[in-house]
Amino acid sequence: MSTSTAAGEPNRTLVAAWLYTLCFMIWVMVGIGGYTRETGSGLSIMNWDPIVGTLPPLSTAAWNAVFAKYQTISQYQILHKGMDLAGFKTLFWPEYIHRLWGRLMGTVLLLPLIAFALTGRIEKRLIPWLVLLFIMGGLQGAIGWFMVSSGFFAGSTAVEPWRLTLHFCAAMFLYISVLWTALTVRHPTPAAPQGQRRLQRWTQLAILLLFCAMVAGTFVSGTHAIDVFDPAKAIGVGMPPPGYPTTSFFTDQATILFNHQAVATITTLVILITATKALRGNAPAPVRDAGLAIAGVVLLQFILGVTALVSKMLDLGVAHQMNAVLLLTACILLLHRLRGATA
Repeated sequence: MSTSTAAGEPNRTLVAAWLYTLCFMIWVMVGIGGYTRETGSGLSIMNWDPIVGTLPPLSTAAWNAVFAKYQTISQYQILHKGMDLAGFKTLFWPEYIHRLWGRLMGTVLLLPLIAFALTGRIEKRLIPWLVLLFIMGGLQGAIGWFMVSSGFFAGSTAVEPWRLTLHFCAAMFLYISVLWTALTVRHPTPAAPQGQRRLQRWTQLAILLLFCAMVAGTFVSGTHAIDVFDPAKAIGVGMPPPGYPTTSFFTDQATILFNHQAVATITTLVILITATKALRGNAPAPVRDAGLAIAGVVLLQFILGVTALVSKMLDLGVAHQMNAVLLLTACILLLHRLRGATA
């Protein structure tokens, strides 16, 4: 969308800083969510209480009541039978922080929005869009509960992967919307770079492929496909698994892992080509800067992906996911700087 604030440069800077803060909070949320998913913490809280759930258990009796509920689900009975209250708390706190951070994000969006609207710091035509972003944030919370509730099915020890993917896609749609709005508020006039239409198309392709790679990554995470990595059997080393492509693309772990690697490899090549084109001498300085950022982040992403696969370290997997969002950010920044590009 295209917009500007009528009140001038100081207000544009303030509103953009607020929106950039929200982008940062969403990025952090991706990391927190990734950690809760990898540790299986997401099923430790069995109620969705947007208001009451702001407070954690405050007494031994309250802790025991929450723990008793958790003991009724299959994840406890299959994976954590015999776990004591101290062990349960290690599962509870990451998910509690995850939900609390989401509530904080809603507050950081809503309260400044009201204040900026009342003081005239935001252009009036931008207010409905920002209200819609707030609604989208609330919807994201509902989708999150829709995802978590699937982990309470009989015999289930984790959420359904496709619901996890839906939750992640909704988060990325919200992130892109907030980021594009922030960039447009801060730089309302397109630069209209000459002769950059082809680069604009390459950037659009890179973003599309990157999003597909990220979606494929959610299935890797949701099915713990990394567990089947076995170089001795040529699984997880960039080779199609036996029976491919007749194997299930959404349930077979080896297939899911290969699909992610294949899409990620193609995406990396396209992004590097895009970065090379952006770094050409005739490109404007802002475009070259964005291209350089993309090149650096995509190489880091590739290194993190391979290292996380080989080591199977949880922290590296979370870092890989968070860096993917940074890579998406760099690509969106380049695309925004190419607004109005001419052939």
